[in-house]
Amino acid sequence: MNEIFGAILFTVFVASAGLGIASIICALMPSTVSDDEQERARDKIESIFFGAAGVIIALVMVVAMIFNAS
Repeated sequence: MNEIFGAILFTVFVASAGLGIASIICALMPSTVSDDEQERARDKIESIFFGAAGVIIALVMVVAMIFNAS
């Protein structure tokens, strides 16, 4: 049962880290879809927020995997 829990933690880690890094990369890329400055700024802030949340969740999963191993 311990291995299943570790596998679930690792899956959540990989998914959240991948989505978090992808969101941060999307925030750094220039957006040319809309001409409205306010909408572009809101989209960048949303991408940065989701990227930071994904990276933080990934770090929590690393800590959970460390404590699960002991």
